[in-house]
Amino acid sequence: MASVLLVLVLWVARMVVVRLIRMRSELPPHVLRRWIATSRNVLLFLLLLGLVLIWAPQLRTFALSLAAVAVAIVVATKEMILCVSGSLMRASTRAFTVGDWIEVSGVRGEVVDHTLLATTIQEFQPNSFHYTGRTAVVPNSVFFASPIRNLTVVRDDTFHSFAITTEPDIDLTASGDDIAAIVERHYGPHREEAARANARIERRSGVDILDPECRLRFSTTELGKPRVTISLFCPTHLAEPLEDAVTRQVMGLIQAMRREEPAPDAPD
Repeated sequence: MASVLLVLVLWVARMVVVRLIRMRSELPPHVLRRWIATSRNVLLFLLLLGLVLIWAPQLRTFALSLAAVAVAIVVATKEMILCVSGSLMRASTRAFTVGDWIEVSGVRGEVVDHTLLATTIQEFQPNSFHYTGRTAVVPNSVFFASPIRNLTVVRDDTFHSFAITTEPDIDLTASGDDIAAIVERHYGPHREEAARANARIERRSGVDILDPECRLRFSTTELGKPRVTISLFCPTHLAEPLEDAVTRQVMGLIQAMRREEPAPDAPD
């Protein structure tokens, strides 16, 4: 009876807490989801603790006789125990919470929910921060085997690099100033905003990061083709549009250089 009463009380409490949280319409959706997940996990912990306290005398009576059974259960539920341990590690290290952007075990996305056993992630497309529409449920046991990368700091601004490769007959280094001018034409309007965001990230993280300046690096591929790598610190939602605009103009510049090349001499 005590167990049933405890379950009913906590169930009613959860309904009331969830309703009160959802009434806070002024909060962002990811904050509401974070509060709901946290309240559910707290009430689940209280339920487990209450059941243990209620059944403690009976459990103590059968403890010795169930020792062998307990060992078998531990072996059979090893993965589940690892999942619970991973959840405790996540909570103790504050690695991430609901609403954070993370990458773990090859999965990148936004955390939409987490429980004692698993974490639900809304996936991003490869090499971008656009949602795929798919969700990935990752067991918490992977936190012991894979590093957790928290990408929340680049939710608004990020370092974005992309490369442009051409044929060996084009000398990209000779057009370095023209390429820099193209990048500056598109990146210049965002320079001040990038500087403020860069300073804000340094204050929040307490470490020095790269300056928010556009960088050009000339190199070659494995096949010996010239390549220029452009690095920008820009708003995350503008990373792909800036890459597209710069790439189009640089490719146009390369085509113009190819048209201006003198024709080869005719053989004797």
